[in-house]
Amino acid sequence: MPVSRKRKKKSQPARRSPQRATAPAPSRTHPSFAFGELLEHRRKLEQHRTVLAGTAAAAMIDALATSAPGQSDDDLEDDLCVRYGAAMVQYDGGPLDDLVNPDNLAEALLSVLDERLHEAEAGADATVLQRLLTVVAGVMPFPLSLSAHDLLVEHLGGQQAGRVEGRRAVTGPVLWARDVYGCRRAVVAPFASTDGPDRWYLWDVDTCGYVVVTVRSGFHSSAESALAAWRESAGQSAAGQADLTPVDDAETLGDLLRGEIEGIRTGGEDQQQYAEFLRSRRLGRTAQEAVPATAGHAPARLAAEDAEERFAQRLRRLGYAAGTIEDGERTGPVGADELAAELADSWSPRHHPALYPFCSPHKVALTVLYVRDYYQSDFAAVLVAALPEWIRFLAEETGMAAELTERCLAYASGDLEFPGTTDDDGRSTLMTPVAE
Repeated sequence: MPVSRKRKKKSQPARRSPQRATAPAPSRTHPSFAFGELLEHRRKLEQHRTVLAGTAAAAMIDALATSAPGQSDDDLEDDLCVRYGAAMVQYDGGPLDDLVNPDNLAEALLSVLDERLHEAEAGADATVLQRLLTVVAGVMPFPLSLSAHDLLVEHLGGQQAGRVEGRRAVTGPVLWARDVYGCRRAVVAPFASTDGPDRWYLWDVDTCGYVVVTVRSGFHSSAESALAAWRESAGQSAAGQADLTPVDDAETLGDLLRGEIEGIRTGGEDQQQYAEFLRSRRLGRTAQEAVPATAGHAPARLAAEDAEERFAQRLRRLGYAAGTIEDGERTGPVGADELAAELADSWSPRHHPALYPFCSPHKVALTVLYVRDYYQSDFAAVLVAALPEWIRFLAEETGMAAELTERCLAYASGDLEFPGTTDDDGRSTLMTPVAE
């Protein structure tokens, strides 16, 4: 698909005039040397980060081994997650070369345990390390869970490995709730506990940005306390009356609990989010597997392509007069088809029809930021001017109440700044939990 010339252009390398092919002389400026140096730099950088991750992992294992005798397996798992979050957050804001990936630290934990178990062989130290391995393996998401399984089989045997992997079983129906806008969702599931009553895990999911993100997650003592925590985070005016109901749409649940896709660091994560980074993904896959794949369908589905076509028809029917742009050969008015195409492409999350058509003040504010950052200023102004009509179109599609539509329209111009949409440096952020 050709890129619109109205989007912000990236600088292009200068073109070289055609020359007669000649045998290249050995030189450090030759592309082959530059490519080789790049590979060597990346190798050394990866080595450096592996050492950093290994040092942090060793310290975590030492601390966990010391505290393990006085803790249940559940408490030890919680302790592991807290320490993991504290270790990860220390890398944020530091030199780029020291930026350790979350999965790298997880791999380092497994590597340290494997090495120490081989050294211990038998005795009290081995017993503690074996217990730690079961706890660490229990939070590893796919594909890290495959490496964890191999270590469990090697050091504890296949039967024990099976027990560890089935420890966190879902013990009841997976539940969910949504705020009045349909953009903030709660997913709650009960999991078996090793030393007490079931614990309920909450995923607080925000769908307003270009990717779906879990902004808060963790265990709660009951479904009611999990729901109360989500209502507080999402805002009482938007979620105060929301109730949990059984999940009846497996596809939408899969859209909300993104699993291993969240292994890519979004940026802006805080310590609590890092603490649940692994466990949230692991339990999310387990919760999805507990809901039949044939379970229901979302009542509101709208693909971006369909929204584009129907919105263009709406603009033509209304005789909507878009503004003009100044862009060399493209100077002139913007047609309905082009306007609809760019707005539909700018709205998120584009690849999830069950989540795409919903609208909230937060989502509108993020869209304005995106449009102004991505497009040339004159074309961005045209799109922002058309955003109110796009909001009304979506409101009709989803049946959103007039009062809620007005709240969304208040942020369509970008004159009002929605709290939590940018970080301290003024950059758009997705990981901050905001209350509508």
